Amino acid sequence: MKRLNEVKWELFFLSEIFDFDKGNQNDMNTLLPGNTPLISAKKVDNGLKAFVIPNQKKQFSGHCITLNLDGDGGAGLAYYQPRKMLLDSHVCALIPKKTISRESLLFLSRIITSQGDAYGHGHSINKNRLRVFRIMLPVSAPHTPDYGYMGEYMRNKEKEMLTKYKRYLEKSIATEKDFTLCLDSKRWKEFSLSEIFTISSSVRLTKDDMIKGARPFIGASDSDNGVTAFVGNTNKSLDKNVLGVNYNGSVVENFYHPYEAIFSDDVKRLHLKEYNDDKYVLLFIKQSILMQKRKYEYGYKFNGERMKRQRIMLPVSSSNIPDYAYMGEYMRNKEKDLLAKYKRYLNKHIKEEKNNNPCLDISLFRP
Repeated sequence: MKRLNEVKWELFFLSEIFDFDKGNQNDMNTLLPGNTPLISAKKVDNGLKAFVIPNQKKQFSGHCITLNLDGDGGAGLAYYQPRKMLLDSHVCALIPKKTISRESLLFLSRIITSQGDAYGHGHSINKNRLRVFRIMLPVSAPHTPDYGYMGEYMRNKEKEMLTKYKRYLEKSIATEKDFTLCLDSKRWKEFSLSEIFTISSSVRLTKDDMIKGARPFIGASDSDNGVTAFVGNTNKSLDKNVLGVNYNGSVVENFYHPYEAIFSDDVKRLHLKEYNDDKYVLLFIKQSILMQKRKYEYGYKFNGERMKRQRIMLPVSSSNIPDYAYMGEYMRNKEKDLLAKYKRYLNKHIKEEKNNNPCLDISLFRP
């Protein structure tokens, strides 16, 4: 098929393609856990905040696009939604005026998201801005969106990605787990972070001082593994095979970094004192640290000194020391479980694709 730069494009108002219906959930904390997706103005997870029991307010039909009107880093992001849902009042449903395939809506959501840099805190998408919101689209005739091309383009992209993921899984996965590990079978003990880690400070790097490059820059983010930019800079925070823990920004969020990166001054770098910095051990401890996040949500700062004193629970050996070997094996087995699950999913849908049934039920990717 033609490449994107080989087709004709034209400008369209969003209102030519969609009707707008603003979300109505303004007290989401009152909703109880259930099975209906609650979509908020998040910048990750397709906007999914939780699964809840519907209240008396309107539910929104699926097979539409949701657009974040504002939010911390999420303003301007658009997501395809496959099923009935509840919508936060900071989100607008974009309902197609004519029948448009799932694949074409995925294409449109990516085009809309590409305009997101124009929005943020202080410049949200209000009613007037939504009315004049314009996007570029491929056309089959003058001012006629080429939905056939958009759908075919996304189906081809989907096939490429599914095949790529399948190859990765087949390369990575073992057919059987080595053995079953149970967390309940271990004794646990409290340790302060400074007992088990060397904690190092990082270096401030402003946007004005950033040089474009290929090296990950780790900021105090809660998504994208903490990577907030790619730079050509280097400084004394240069590190790899390390756990980066936020003590500002999205506090307590932490990520394992196997690659060489430099780190913001809002992120501490943690290396194990008495054990090699094994990927799976650090991933296990990452979750133990993350369980402390709620403690620091309401004005209780997670500063450097509190990080050192912060205590976490870890499984211990018969010598009453952290059982790092157990932690590593536990996480390796968890990874095998997940890879096997993903492989079964991909095999199922690649088979359906061959049987001319390309529809993927993305609601199966429930967290």
